[in-house]
Amino acid sequence: MKKTSALFLLFLFAVSAAWGGDGIFFHVEDRGFFDNREVHSPFQHSGTYFGTSINGELGYSDRHNSLSVGYYLIDNFGEQGLADHGWTLYYAYRDKHFSGAFGSFPRRLLQRELPDVFVDEALRYYTPNLNGALLQYRSRRGSAELYCDWLSRQSATAREIFEIVSDGKWTLAKVGPSRFGVLYNARLTHFSVRSGKTTDKVYDKLMLNPSLCYSYSGEFVDRVSVTAGWMASLNRDRNDKIWKMPCGFLGEVRVGKGRFEVRDRLYAGQSLMSDYDLYGALLHRGDPYYRSPFYDRADVSFWLLRNHNVDCHVTASFHFTEGAMDNSQQIQLRVFF
Repeated sequence: MKKTSALFLLFLFAVSAAWGGDGIFFHVEDRGFFDNREVHSPFQHSGTYFGTSINGELGYSDRHNSLSVGYYLIDNFGEQGLADHGWTLYYAYRDKHFSGAFGSFPRRLLQRELPDVFVDEALRYYTPNLNGALLQYRSRRGSAELYCDWLSRQSATAREIFEIVSDGKWTLAKVGPSRFGVLYNARLTHFSVRSGKTTDKVYDKLMLNPSLCYSYSGEFVDRVSVTAGWMASLNRDRNDKIWKMPCGFLGEVRVGKGRFEVRDRLYAGQSLMSDYDLYGALLHRGDPYYRSPFYDRADVSFWLLRNHNVDCHVTASFHFTEGAMDNSQQIQLRVFF
């Protein structure tokens, strides 16, 4: 399979080079990641994610419609064989205000990624594609999207799991170089049962994150953004039919100048991942640090390369929970054309 996949990617290069007419397009993207975590907190674990992924696509498009086929490979360094591989197959539509996709489509089609309280950073390393449907709207004032990601098909050994996600951001007022607006993130998780006679019960999970936001771009700093809002996780295990509704404050500040950026995220409230000891990361796909009633993460990033085809940056992260301070280091490389 590994040899066949590599030959397919070479085939994409050959066809796109030989047949570069109108309507034919190709896209190749490579993502390298190094994420080393030194942890003392009981909410996370130490370890290193180190590897690379490549996703190649070949497609045909007219003014509004396109069809794409491709393949992705994920390699964990030091591991025998591939960590994962699979097909990219999707139809996409796009006009002035609306766009969408159906099939197995790459994450790069999303207008924005959910915060790490929704999706752990490590999951994004190993899930380059979403499987389902995507709808998007954009205008001069903002944008919104809605998508379904099918994570697990029901069988005798696996639960049926899918997520319905929506997010959006709008500018309410603009004063000089400052913008004031609102944004939201929401996700409904359908965590169902295995087939056959089992003791499984459905778990209901809804996460909501409405926020106010502010951004500024000026002479002394290239970019400043501030968000502040409410974070809630509504959970019900149908084994006991009791709703658990932890919530709290979630905020973020980002300041960037040239190749440097400082970013701080703060959560203060109740532990958001109810019943984590029973279902773990299979149900709760966010960063496990948010099991803590207090979590602050400070990132200092520097871009080594940033142009039309390459994005490479290094980050030093400091994680603060009750009674512990952890650190991690990331290097991420994205090459695309």
